[in-house]
Amino acid sequence: MEKILVCTIILIFSLILCNTNYFSTATFQENINKDNNITKIEDIEPFYNATNMQCLNSKQISANPYIIEDRCVEEAVILGVGMVTNNLTFINTIINNDTVFGQGYGIISLDSHEIGWKSYDAKSLTDGPTGYRGVIYFNSTSDEKFTFLNNSKGIYKSDEDTIRLIWLWN
Repeated sequence: MEKILVCTIILIFSLILCNTNYFSTATFQENINKDNNITKIEDIEPFYNATNMQCLNSKQISANPYIIEDRCVEEAVILGVGMVTNNLTFINTIINNDTVFGQGYGIISLDSHEIGWKSYDAKSLTDGPTGYRGVIYFNSTSDEKFTFLNNSKGIYKSDEDTIRLIWLWN
């Protein structure tokens, strides 16, 4: 039941990101412009912008369904914080050879400051080059560099031309 709920949530957020694109750190009303159009997410600056990612290890966990685990290190810039390192692990399940459902977790760090996170995302393998779309949940931390992320939610995308962009959604 939990897997069905998670998959449903991922699909909903994926459709929202692909089609309506109206989430940001601003409220819904702030995104309505003079012409009553909804601002596209691409028009809003993300708080997290990955600049480099290197995958260190990938291993097959299961053959049916096909499940792989990827361990990567990502360098990113967080607005108001600076350059950070994101150590991440993704467990990706390929469904019907056309959709990848992913669960991720990791730790974003700067010097001795850090915050953990968990994410859920999806990617179509048949709809062209569109990348992953997902939701991310930040844990609580007492590290002053990352307290603004305590228990926050965000949405993200990663495409061929973008490693990862994250917008806060509070």
